[in-house]
Amino acid sequence: MRPGFRPLPMVLLALSLTRSVAAEVDAALAPADCVPATRVLELTRIQGPEGMVAVGGQLFFIVVSSTDWSLWRSDGTASGTVRVKTLAPITAPEGPRALTEARGLLFFSNGVLWRSDGTASGTHPVDVPQLTNAHPLREYRGRLLVIRPVPGRGDELWLTDGTAAGSRRILGEPPALDIHIRPSGSVETESGDLVFMAETVADPDTPRVFRLSRAGALVELFRASGSGIGITQLTAVGDRVFFFTDELAPGEPSHLWSSDGTWGSAVLLRNFGLIAPPFGLTAFDGRLFFTAVAEDGPRGFEPWESDGTPAGTHPFVDLRPGESAGSLPTNMTVLGDKLYFVADDGVHGRELWVTDGTAAGTRLSIDIRPGAPSSFPYGLATANGKLYFVADDGVHGSEPWKVFEDRPRRVADLVPGGGSTPIEPGVGPFDAPAGSFVRAGGFVYFLTASGETPDNALWSMKTGSYCPPR
Repeated sequence: MRPGFRPLPMVLLALSLTRSVAAEVDAALAPADCVPATRVLELTRIQGPEGMVAVGGQLFFIVVSSTDWSLWRSDGTASGTVRVKTLAPITAPEGPRALTEARGLLFFSNGVLWRSDGTASGTHPVDVPQLTNAHPLREYRGRLLVIRPVPGRGDELWLTDGTAAGSRRILGEPPALDIHIRPSGSVETESGDLVFMAETVADPDTPRVFRLSRAGALVELFRASGSGIGITQLTAVGDRVFFFTDELAPGEPSHLWSSDGTWGSAVLLRNFGLIAPPFGLTAFDGRLFFTAVAEDGPRGFEPWESDGTPAGTHPFVDLRPGESAGSLPTNMTVLGDKLYFVADDGVHGRELWVTDGTAAGTRLSIDIRPGAPSSFPYGLATANGKLYFVADDGVHGSEPWKVFEDRPRRVADLVPGGGSTPIEPGVGPFDAPAGSFVRAGGFVYFLTASGETPDNALWSMKTGSYCPPR
């Protein structure tokens, strides 16, 4: 684990266990047919939701068996869920990872950079000699952004479409950099600049934040002072970036910083983290929203906001006043002009909340399990102008739900009656809870765990399906 990662207590994950179409009408199913989900693959080991990616209307994912690693794809049907290609024996030193879509192709790495068009013959290492050992980061400027390590000279940044003619270096020497490859290690600003974390090869103990403009200018935005300090949770809000510095020692605070993207502009906003580090940094309504606990007041974990200034960094709303544990917001997820999250106000249990970015406009979205008991929503993810999540209404067990046009409703009954099949939660940067659902084409996919073995099953359901009220 590289410097800068202080994992959140897993209790946060356990507690949590725009609109792209202008108009869409959900097709209601008859109550007797309220199982609008299909198990398309079972009794296998599939990497979590964070390892599944949509490419060209199909879902791609990695399956791990007792003998090998293989690439699979699905069109949402059982017959259309097929193995694309066996990639490596299970004894290989490194399995496929960092699945990334760019220009309608799939890219991933297992120590070597691969590309795939969804066919066996079209799945192979990239035919670009300089990029054979490159690591995919994200789609950027319409191509795949990769890190190319150069022994003795640090890392280079390249853009590629998987061909030699479509590949070019956008950052090399000087200075020689060791660039962070973790998902939260780079972001794209509203203007299209790339902001990333790195150390220089000459000074590997000093983490820094750099901005690479579209014109190729490299600007150092921040340099940590002192040894043993890490930079985490890099997040872009418009053209402004936020991040934490963390001294990685018990009893030491995390420091929230912000930069407008110019040299020397980084400003210390506030100290956190003597109790636990903040998490869930989310861009919404031109501001940063996140979950934190104040070090100098009676509040527990509550939602906070920041406009990038010290005065504008403060609690957003106190949902559970005077309670040392706080409302513990998790799974902050933007859907159109609303921000949804899960919290416990001490009256309704852990339920789904929503805000329009104002304290007056922050409310309980729905009390799925009425009264004090919790429905424990988790896995919030957006797809096709809808918000998907998992919840237990106390009658049907934990099942998929969605919000469409501000109307929450159950969308499947995987185990009819009160039974449940655990739906796997995603895990985001810094171990924060992430989405359980991935959209590809007209389907939303999710994984369920067997509960008795490490095996799991892949399910699909049409984005327009839901269970009508009874």
